[in-house]
Amino acid sequence: MEDVQEYLKNRLNEFKQGYNAEYKLNSYCDKELKRRWKVDREKAKNQWQYINSVEDVRNYISGFIGQVEQYQNIKGIPTDTYDMDLALYKANLAISKMAQCYESNKCDFDSCGKEEIDEIFDTLYHWLEEMNNVNMRRMMQD
Repeated sequence: MEDVQEYLKNRLNEFKQGYNAEYKLNSYCDKELKRRWKVDREKAKNQWQYINSVEDVRNYISGFIGQVEQYQNIKGIPTDTYDMDLALYKANLAISKMAQCYESNKCDFDSCGKEEIDEIFDTLYHWLEEMNNVNMRRMMQD
């Protein structure tokens, strides 16, 4: 089991090196978004205790996908990048909990094998690319 847990941690670190949502959220210059991020970060960290299964993790990933899909077909507004980054941050937080508590008896993460972990990250990479496309389109419109 330790092998799978280590594999999950490595995949998460690799993903964060490519796109670190928390870093992006910390780098916003807009005062309102900085204030909003401070509140949203605390809310996200408080949700940590409710992430106890692979299904919970998938729900956060679905939340990220939903945010990206929401902004794919509308003209960009300043907060859409923030909203997508926040949803990705929450998905990363859920995956972090899965990696940290993989073998915990209180959580149901150990049913997730390497193939499912690869599927999770393939999905994240795909929707990260979609998010980047949305952001690029928005920048071209500005």
